[in-house]
Amino acid sequence: MSRNAREHLYESELLVHYPVVYNFLLRMTAQESDAADLTQETFVRAYLKIDHYEAGTNGRAWLFCLARNLFINDYRKRKRRGEQELDERAAYQYRDVDSPMAGFADLRIAGALDRDFSDQIMKAMTFLSDRQRAIVLMADLYDFAEKEIAEAMEMPLNTVKSVTRRSRIALIKQLQSYAESTFGIVNTRNLG
Repeated sequence: MSRNAREHLYESELLVHYPVVYNFLLRMTAQESDAADLTQETFVRAYLKIDHYEAGTNGRAWLFCLARNLFINDYRKRKRRGEQELDERAAYQYRDVDSPMAGFADLRIAGALDRDFSDQIMKAMTFLSDRQRAIVLMADLYDFAEKEIAEAMEMPLNTVKSVTRRSRIALIKQLQSYAESTFGIVNTRNLG
């Protein structure tokens, strides 16, 4: 592929997804600097591997796959270097000093949360694993089809379906009392 064709393909089909990939990684890392670094690395890798991308296919799913792999590799690298990782519950409690959303205030200021999530929803999301959170974000925020999520997560379709269901049930359980007290919504479904 010629350099001009490569650059045109990169700009027209991949670069347009930069903000979405950044927001995805920001929600995964909860750190602006980490998200910015991983986003930049994702797009550098996309440019270098553009020969593996088939023009006209789902560029967003391909980029999410690259971003997810880089996120996982970054986590493993930090673990090998001995950087202390707090589990999600401990990290939330650690950041939760003065207000229920103290740890996520930077996300709102940066405009990363383009939809108005309540503090309770953000708190409930911290109780999901990275894989669960990624799948729920792709399905419910970015409107990925289950097949696209399976492709991006490199998982079988049935696994995506079951993880999505379990993740949503976990969120429903976490948010039941909030939904009832705030909106008067009572869950009558059997959550098994």
